Amino acid sequence: VSFAPIKLSKDLKDQMPAWLHLGAQPRTYNKSKDECLQTLHNVKSVKDLRSLAKRLTNTNTHHVLATCPCDPCINDRLAGCKNPIRCAQVAQKILNNLNPTYNPNTSPTKDNLTLMHRRKEKNSQARSQIDGEITFDPSITSKNHLSECFRIFVNK
Repeated sequence: VSFAPIKLSKDLKDQMPAWLHLGAQPRTYNKSKDECLQTLHNVKSVKDLRSLAKRLTNTNTHHVLATCPCDPCINDRLAGCKNPIRCAQVAQKILNNLNPTYNPNTSPTKDNLTLMHRRKEKNSQARSQIDGEITFDPSITSKNHLSECFRIFVNK
Protein backbone atom coordinates (compact mmCIF):
# COMPACT_ATOMS: atom_id res chain seq x y z
CA VAL A 1 0.00 0.00 0.00
CA SER A 2 1.44 3.35 -1.05
CA PHE A 3 0.36 6.96 -0.90
CA ALA A 4 0.25 7.64 -4.63
CA PRO A 5 -2.07 10.49 -5.57
CA ILE A 6 -2.46 11.11 -9.27
CA LYS A 7 -3.89 14.59 -8.84
CA LEU A 8 -4.80 16.39 -5.59
CA SER A 9 -7.36 19.14 -5.05
CA LYS A 10 -6.15 22.30 -3.30
CA ASP A 11 -8.05 21.29 -0.14
CA LEU A 12 -6.22 17.97 0.03
CA LYS A 13 -2.87 19.66 -0.56
CA ASP A 14 -3.69 21.87 2.44
CA GLN A 15 -4.47 18.80 4.59
CA MET A 16 -1.02 17.28 4.00
CA PRO A 17 1.34 17.37 6.99
CA ALA A 18 3.82 20.23 7.06
CA TRP A 19 6.63 18.12 8.51
CA LEU A 20 8.35 15.21 6.77
CA HIS A 21 6.17 15.94 3.75
CA LEU A 22 6.33 13.38 0.93
CA GLY A 23 6.74 16.12 -1.67
CA ALA A 24 9.53 17.99 0.12
CA GLN A 25 12.89 18.16 -1.59
CA PRO A 26 16.02 17.11 0.34
CA ARG A 27 17.28 19.72 2.80
CA THR A 28 13.91 21.47 2.95
CA TYR A 29 13.78 21.31 6.72
CA ASN A 30 16.17 22.90 9.21
CA LYS A 31 15.73 21.78 12.81
CA SER A 32 16.76 25.06 14.44
CA LYS A 33 14.60 27.23 12.15
CA ASP A 34 11.62 24.86 12.13
CA GLU A 35 11.42 24.47 15.91
CA CYS A 36 9.71 27.84 16.40
CA LEU A 37 7.17 27.00 13.67
CA GLN A 38 6.34 23.72 15.38
CA THR A 39 6.23 24.87 18.99
CA LEU A 40 5.21 28.55 19.07
CA HIS A 41 3.29 28.88 15.80
CA ASN A 42 1.76 25.39 16.15
CA VAL A 43 2.23 24.62 12.43
CA LYS A 44 1.01 21.10 11.64
CA SER A 45 -0.34 21.17 8.09
CA VAL A 46 0.45 22.79 4.75
CA LYS A 47 -2.54 25.06 5.37
CA ASP A 48 -0.82 26.35 8.53
CA LEU A 49 2.35 27.05 6.53
CA ARG A 50 0.32 28.95 3.92
CA SER A 51 -1.42 30.98 6.60
CA LEU A 52 1.89 32.00 8.17
CA ALA A 53 3.58 32.73 4.83
CA LYS A 54 0.58 34.76 3.62
CA ARG A 55 1.51 37.69 5.81
CA LEU A 56 4.58 38.28 3.62
CA THR A 57 2.26 39.34 0.78
CA ASN A 58 0.14 41.64 2.98
CA THR A 59 2.18 44.81 2.45
CA ASN A 60 -0.59 47.10 3.73
CA THR A 61 -0.07 46.21 7.38
CA HIS A 62 2.96 43.91 7.44
CA HIS A 63 6.55 45.18 7.20
CA VAL A 64 9.68 43.12 6.61
CA LEU A 65 11.17 43.93 10.02
CA ALA A 66 11.82 41.82 13.09
CA THR A 67 9.77 44.45 14.94
CA CYS A 68 6.86 44.54 12.47
CA PRO A 69 3.90 46.38 14.06
CA CYS A 70 1.13 44.28 12.44
CA ASP A 71 -1.22 42.40 14.79
CA PRO A 72 -0.18 38.83 13.80
CA CYS A 73 3.51 39.65 14.35
CA ILE A 74 2.78 41.35 17.69
CA ASN A 75 0.82 38.27 18.80
CA ASP A 76 3.67 35.99 17.71
CA ARG A 77 6.22 38.04 19.68
CA LEU A 78 3.95 37.95 22.75
CA ALA A 79 3.80 34.15 22.38
CA GLY A 80 7.61 34.04 22.47
CA CYS A 81 8.68 34.19 18.81
CA LYS A 82 11.85 36.27 18.53
CA ASN A 83 11.55 36.96 14.79
CA PRO A 84 8.08 36.40 13.25
CA ILE A 85 9.22 37.62 9.83
CA ARG A 86 11.93 34.96 9.69
CA CYS A 87 9.38 32.30 10.62
CA ALA A 88 7.07 33.48 7.82
CA GLN A 89 10.01 33.35 5.39
CA VAL A 90 10.90 29.81 6.54
CA ALA A 91 7.26 28.76 6.01
CA GLN A 92 7.37 30.24 2.50
CA LYS A 93 10.66 28.45 1.77
CA ILE A 94 9.17 25.10 2.81
CA LEU A 95 6.17 25.71 0.53
CA ASN A 96 8.45 26.69 -2.36
CA ASN A 97 10.42 23.45 -1.92
CA LEU A 98 7.37 21.21 -2.30
CA ASN A 99 7.05 19.13 -5.45
CA PRO A 100 4.42 20.69 -7.80
CA THR A 101 2.15 17.66 -7.28
CA TYR A 102 1.81 18.62 -3.60
CA ASN A 103 2.36 22.39 -3.73
CA PRO A 104 -0.89 24.28 -3.03
CA ASN A 105 0.42 27.32 -4.93
CA THR A 106 0.62 25.44 -8.24
CA SER A 107 -2.41 24.58 -10.32
CA PRO A 108 -2.63 20.97 -11.46
CA THR A 109 -2.32 20.32 -15.16
CA LYS A 110 -5.64 20.15 -16.95
CA ASP A 111 -6.47 16.55 -17.82
CA ASN A 112 -9.79 17.16 -19.63
CA LEU A 113 -11.32 14.24 -17.74
CA THR A 114 -13.58 16.12 -15.35
CA LEU A 115 -17.23 16.50 -16.30
CA MET A 116 -18.49 19.93 -17.26
CA HIS A 117 -20.58 21.86 -14.73
CA ARG A 118 -23.82 21.22 -16.66
CA ARG A 119 -23.22 17.46 -16.71
CA LYS A 120 -22.50 17.47 -12.95
CA GLU A 121 -25.81 19.26 -12.35
CA LYS A 122 -27.65 16.66 -14.44
CA ASN A 123 -25.97 13.91 -12.41
CA SER A 124 -27.09 15.45 -9.12
CA GLN A 125 -30.66 15.71 -10.45
CA ALA A 126 -30.51 12.09 -11.66
CA ARG A 127 -29.42 10.92 -8.20
CA SER A 128 -32.61 12.36 -6.71
CA GLN A 129 -34.77 10.51 -9.25
CA ILE A 130 -35.56 6.81 -8.96
CA ASP A 131 -34.54 5.87 -12.49
CA GLY A 132 -32.19 8.77 -13.30
CA GLU A 133 -29.28 8.19 -15.65
CA ILE A 134 -25.89 9.14 -14.19
CA THR A 135 -22.86 9.85 -16.38
CA PHE A 136 -19.58 8.38 -15.11
CA ASP A 137 -17.13 11.05 -13.91
CA PRO A 138 -13.64 9.99 -15.05
CA SER A 139 -11.86 12.70 -13.05
CA ILE A 140 -8.58 11.57 -11.48
CA THR A 141 -8.50 14.42 -8.96
CA SER A 142 -8.74 13.26 -5.34
CA LYS A 143 -11.06 15.77 -3.70
CA ASN A 144 -12.50 14.69 -0.37
CA HIS A 145 -10.06 12.86 1.85
CA LEU A 146 -6.41 11.83 1.82
CA SER A 147 -7.50 8.20 2.18
CA GLU A 148 -8.56 8.33 -1.50
CA CYS A 149 -4.88 8.58 -2.43
CA PHE A 150 -3.70 5.23 -1.06
CA ARG A 151 -3.18 2.61 -3.75
CA ILE A 152 -2.27 -1.07 -3.68
CA PHE A 153 -0.79 -1.53 -7.14
CA VAL A 154 1.68 1.21 -8.04
CA ASN A 155 4.79 1.38 -10.20
CA LYS A 156 7.93 1.92 -8.19
